[in-house]
Amino acid sequence: MEMPRMRFQILLCLILISTLFTCSCDDNRLPEESIPDTEGQIPSPDTTPDQEPEPEPEPEGYPKGITVTENSYLHTDGKSTRYILATMDFKANPGLRFNTIKNTPKRTPSEVYRNFNTNLGTPYIISNAGYFAGSTSMSLIISNGFCDVTAPRGINWPNDENYKQTIYPVRAAFGQMKDGSFEIEWTFCCDPTSRRHYAFPSPLDNNEKTQEFMAEPPTTETPGAELWEPQHAIGGGPMLVSEGKDVSTESYWGECFDSGGTAAFSRVPRTGIGITDDGKVLLIICDGRGMLGSPGMTLKELSETFIRHGAAKAMNLDGGGSSAIVGLDGALLNWPSDSGTSETPVERKVVSCISFGI
Repeated sequence: MEMPRMRFQILLCLILISTLFTCSCDDNRLPEESIPDTEGQIPSPDTTPDQEPEPEPEPEGYPKGITVTENSYLHTDGKSTRYILATMDFKANPGLRFNTIKNTPKRTPSEVYRNFNTNLGTPYIISNAGYFAGSTSMSLIISNGFCDVTAPRGINWPNDENYKQTIYPVRAAFGQMKDGSFEIEWTFCCDPTSRRHYAFPSPLDNNEKTQEFMAEPPTTETPGAELWEPQHAIGGGPMLVSEGKDVSTESYWGECFDSGGTAAFSRVPRTGIGITDDGKVLLIICDGRGMLGSPGMTLKELSETFIRHGAAKAMNLDGGGSSAIVGLDGALLNWPSDSGTSETPVERKVVSCISFGI
């Protein structure tokens, strides 16, 4: 009777030992729901093979800092002129770029867009710029600190077969300085050998209305002369706004544009550029000569438009059939007057353009 009892006790001990071992092993396992599932997960950076970073998506629409709107100027006689306003805020987007472009041979703004020099970035706004005669620029062009074209120091007056004398007009120019800021100044090439330009506080002593002109060109010693060294600049004129006030009429006579066909007091297509006190650049192009029902603007009306949009300074650029602006994806935003009765817009080939982009 003792032997079976002993066997039973031994068997019971073996069962207890087996149970304890099994429980001990199970305690070392994570609960099933706590086991990480790595299927479909991105490997940790330590085990990820080298990969090229995905490129940032291209911006849709205009980049930050550039806005474009279509507007109307209501004339006192009830007529209305359509104009495009492009505003460039370089403080909102320091990556914006301004470029001046000399076209050799002449090209339309749309052609400049389609064949844009990639070294200058990506264009979003392109317009016509300075005056020209044939294939020669009659306005200052400075690109990357190099003066490509100086405005003529002396010009024939009047600008026709009735020539009487040579005059030395001091005319407006728009430029971006080394620190990125923008200026509009009355300028003259006082140092033709080095092609250096000087800024003056006024058009000096020329007055085409009274036919009184400076006998000699201004020099570096002329009172008020200050060396002007923009990185990029385009000439034009006349000055439209100075210190927030309309100066278009007196500048027109002082800069001697009457015999050149600028037609201050006629409503025609216009292109102008301005700056605000807080550094924004304003570009305005208006339709005229009946295009899309627009008569155009006088210089005074263009000046008033700039002041309405906050310009502290503004100047006129070449106008008439030259006025054209290209925007997003190369779309022509206005209807140039060279189109005439054409069912599609027709752009004029010009010697210079300006662009804004990134």
